[in-house]
Amino acid sequence: MLLQFSAENYLSFKQKGILNFEASAIKEFSENLFTPLNFYDVTLLKSVALYGANSSGKSNLLKAFALVRNLVLNSSKESQAHESLNVEPFKLNTENENEPSTFEVLFLLRERRYRYVFSVNNKRIIGEWLFIINKRKNESVFTRVGQNYDLNKLLHFGETKIKVQMLTEITRENTLFLSVLAQFNIELGKAICDWFANSTIVFDANNQEVIDYTAGLLSNPEYFSRINQIIFSSDLGFSSVEAKIKELAQKYNKSEQLIAALYGDENKTYSIKTKHKKYSGDKVIDSVYFDLMQHESLGTQKYFGLLGPIIQSLLKGSILFIDELDSRFHPLLLNIILKLFNSRMNNPNGAQLIFTLHNTDPLKKILRRDQMIFIEKDQFGASSLCSLYEKLPKVRNDASFEKEYLSGKYGAIPNIINAQLKLFGYD
Repeated sequence: MLLQFSAENYLSFKQKGILNFEASAIKEFSENLFTPLNFYDVTLLKSVALYGANSSGKSNLLKAFALVRNLVLNSSKESQAHESLNVEPFKLNTENENEPSTFEVLFLLRERRYRYVFSVNNKRIIGEWLFIINKRKNESVFTRVGQNYDLNKLLHFGETKIKVQMLTEITRENTLFLSVLAQFNIELGKAICDWFANSTIVFDANNQEVIDYTAGLLSNPEYFSRINQIIFSSDLGFSSVEAKIKELAQKYNKSEQLIAALYGDENKTYSIKTKHKKYSGDKVIDSVYFDLMQHESLGTQKYFGLLGPIIQSLLKGSILFIDELDSRFHPLLLNIILKLFNSRMNNPNGAQLIFTLHNTDPLKKILRRDQMIFIEKDQFGASSLCSLYEKLPKVRNDASFEKEYLSGKYGAIPNIINAQLKLFGYD
């Protein structure tokens, strides 16, 4: 489970931007909180909403975690040996453009708190640190500065000194040591890499990939049942979805013309069909199946695609990032998703949702003040973030959050009034 994530000198984050999942001492919406087993002094938020103007840096925070995840899971692969690390520092200030980017992740794993930090530029790892947090004190597991290592407590996890020392010698300068530990089956490295692998990041531009992923989950009876339960409750105009697999048609010697008709594209391996009622007068007489991609709206397609990662996260108790969660959605569909994560019944395992949006409806009655994160850029183009609870002066629980946000009281909105006046000749 994620306690905290930060990025510094990366994309629009010149200074350290910290996303905190530890709940504040406020009493509203207690069902939105989760206390992990064996961590009775930790109370975590189940979801966090990132608000802000377009280009304020909301998506950049998700991109930062995606970069960290990718480097942890893949930087040790031989195919990455000569690849750039794709690290882009803050470029709007000469003080930062040649400095490394730094990322930090605090998380819970196997009844321990860990803190993982690394500093990196586009070509190499500058430094890398892994700590166990014990009673708020950092106990070093390993430290790396350039290609110099201090293994400290790493050997206490049952690994031999010779093997671990050998791994430091083969770790490339553009490879995270943590990634190498996992690749060579060092137990702690594998466990932490698995933690990162269980997180999912969904960007709005990747809708087709997400639809494909959810379609693959329909072959699992539990996912099939849960996806259709939500669809039935969402009033999308159809009662259920089914996946038609092309291999079955080919097995029974169906013609290529028939396969193309069934699947819409003869190169596709599946087709998603939505089940609609057919009426004679006011009586249901049959069912008609439509093709999701041909006959349903873009919003419906996106909603279906997101249901797979959402249900998977809820079942596994994992972390899910979704960019532009509210795009193409009616506010009530957005509320269904948020209530799934904030619910005690539907989210007993402590799944966590981080999402960007512009829809202000959740500000009224779904989120706590510490779940509302506002991201804005200063006059120099640098992003910063702050929860509504941290805003000064303090915002009361009975405030009109939506009205005050849109009026500009909390910041994180586009400053377009003067520009509009000049555009339409009122200046």
